[in-house]
Amino acid sequence: MQNTFAALPLITLLLYAAALTTPVSVFASGGEEHSEEHGEEHGEHGEHGEHGEHGEHEEARGPHGGRLLEDGELSVELLIFERGGPPEFRAWISDSGESLMKAGDARLAVELTRLGGKVDRFDFTPVGDYWRAKGAVEEPHSFDVKVSLARNAERAEWHYESHEGRVEIDADMAAKVGIETAVAGPGEIRQSLTLYGKTALAHGSLSHVRARFPGPIKAVTAEIGDRVRKGQKLAEVESNDSLQVYPITSPIDGLVIDKQASSGEYSGERELFTIANYDQLWAELRLFPAQRAQVARGQKVTLSADGQEVETQIANLVPGTPGQPFVLARAPIDNRKVNWPPGLMLEGEVLVDRVRVPLLVESRALQPLRDWTVVFVKVGASYEARPLRLGRSDGRVTEVLGGLKPGERYVTANSYLIKADIEKSGAAHAH
Repeated sequence: MQNTFAALPLITLLLYAAALTTPVSVFASGGEEHSEEHGEEHGEHGEHGEHGEHGEHEEARGPHGGRLLEDGELSVELLIFERGGPPEFRAWISDSGESLMKAGDARLAVELTRLGGKVDRFDFTPVGDYWRAKGAVEEPHSFDVKVSLARNAERAEWHYESHEGRVEIDADMAAKVGIETAVAGPGEIRQSLTLYGKTALAHGSLSHVRARFPGPIKAVTAEIGDRVRKGQKLAEVESNDSLQVYPITSPIDGLVIDKQASSGEYSGERELFTIANYDQLWAELRLFPAQRAQVARGQKVTLSADGQEVETQIANLVPGTPGQPFVLARAPIDNRKVNWPPGLMLEGEVLVDRVRVPLLVESRALQPLRDWTVVFVKVGASYEARPLRLGRSDGRVTEVLGGLKPGERYVTANSYLIKADIEKSGAAHAH
């Protein structure tokens, strides 16, 4: 037996998986279809099929593969032709079975009402053996259609839905599956340069402690791993000259990372303690000659390592190791939150330019569908695929050059669920 659940939209399956009991209406309205006899051969497609809760039923087709509309003796065959150019409406008009091919024989108009209320109107004129509408039928081919035909004193009018790449999801369902939206508008594209390097101790953050006056070590009060404050006692030494006991103290705040002192030993002039302060580090990023013109002091840089990020700015540019073909772009790191060690390999994204654009979307909203890149526009409970022309991107946001208007609301989080539901339900037609 065929698996019933295999035919259900993905969002509906998520409801079953979550064991939810609230009734939810999730359906695709109208999937566009090719006519096998005419569409594939001629590069055409008729208007969209009508999908319902209990399956799909075919609308009448004409001899050219288009939707056949009839009213008494008047009939119109209407299709979208898209072979070798922008999609356009073509029509074949007849009265009592006789083709009408002259400009004065009839008047035909089509109005397309798109999601959000925009109306596109097309008037037709005869060209050869068909009637042709002026202007391209812009994607997506998803609209409510009104066809008006006038022939002498006769009038005919047809209305139908042709919804491509559209689904209906109620608010409760959208919230349950984590669908989030944002309003498209102007914003900033940040152009960055990726550099690589490592962390290094800041100047003055490492101190080697010796005895001022050599002599026997009388007591040791600090161990490796201890955090000490500036002026805190580390050990006591008896001076050979004065025979007085004096304290050895830490010159900085920091961590004891090495100890070479034990009670009863002779201090000599060796290093007894090494204190390091890791609160402040430097990022030393390699900057090669081809990159040099893009980086300057004061530019912002985002450092990342071990799954953590720090925002700072370039403080200075200094020569690297002698003989190496790069300079070091150095940036201070407040290390108190990330606790990075010296010598850690890291990546730096240097902000080299900012460009203000009139319209952008979050990059995570973009989805491939057919041969497009789309976002899903939300109007009420309807979600519709909107093909876009894209410009620059910084990975976080992407410029939109066409296909979307400022102020339109689009899906950001979990947009892939909308795509999967459209594809599963058959509402995404392959041209």
